[in-house]
Amino acid sequence: MIDDLLALFGGRAQPVMAHLAKSGKLTLEDVQQTEELLRKLARKDEPK
Repeated sequence: MIDDLLALFGGRAQPVMAHLAKSGKLTLEDVQQTEELLRKLARKDEPK
């Protein structure tokens, strides 16, 4: 379902996130939590 939504925006999450931020439905805390998740995922993908 999320992939279908993103497909409407060319497969990119940024336009959706921008809309959510402008509407007040995406908070700074949401962004910070997402940044932390992305950092953890990036560390998992780093060669050891």
